[in-house]
Amino acid sequence: MHHSRLPALLLALTLALWLLSPAQAVTLRVCTMESAVLPFITPDGQGTADLLIRMAAQELDITLIYQPAPLARCRELVRTGSADAFPAAPFIPTLAAEFRYPLQRGEIETGHAVASGRTMVFRRVGSSVDWDGVRFARLNTPVLTPFGTVMPREKLQALNVPIDANGRTMLANFQKMLAGRADVAVALEIHGAQLLMLPPFAGKIEMLPAPFLDENYYLAISPAYYEAHTQLIEKLWDTIGRLRRSPLYLAQQRKAIDELLKP
Repeated sequence: MHHSRLPALLLALTLALWLLSPAQAVTLRVCTMESAVLPFITPDGQGTADLLIRMAAQELDITLIYQPAPLARCRELVRTGSADAFPAAPFIPTLAAEFRYPLQRGEIETGHAVASGRTMVFRRVGSSVDWDGVRFARLNTPVLTPFGTVMPREKLQALNVPIDANGRTMLANFQKMLAGRADVAVALEIHGAQLLMLPPFAGKIEMLPAPFLDENYYLAISPAYYEAHTQLIEKLWDTIGRLRRSPLYLAQQRKAIDELLKP
């Protein structure tokens, strides 16, 4: 073989091997809340929504890295591209302007949600404050909602009622109610029901029957990451939608919820 042809052949061989080798796994940095929102998300990515995302990511060879932070901080990190995703975000105008969601002809794909959940009103036993599904009655103290949550706060603002969003967690807000600093709080139904089973709150706080909100939650992606990996993210959302209906995931979800609500 002529020596002058050797570099060109080596280059061709290297290129062929590169083309035939499997693509390196893409990494998705998920900023998640530093306090769990059970059963959906946990700081270490073990909630039911986390499980669904992990199953879909594994199928597509996506490596997930979880970064716990306060909710408001996560929102800013994803918005600016310092993180790539938030695991469970509602689709509302405030957030839709900042993140990318699974859309079809401009409409949200509800079948691609990672979770669905109701937000309920919780009342200190003995309080006369009521919620009929439309408005509050006899409300004289601010309504408690966890710091950084967007959807409950926007609805409370639309109702023109006083709000206290300083509590970092639902647990902190339930403690505020017991201390007499508020009569009611809004919280996710399953998480609130779990708190009601704890000795400090059992028989002292009750859940009102009319839902405050009933929403779907989606894997929200930063605009920069979506632009860089559009086809992959669309496949990820599609895979989430398919796996959410699978017997394997449904069984795991049921098991997680049963464990959570076990006396």
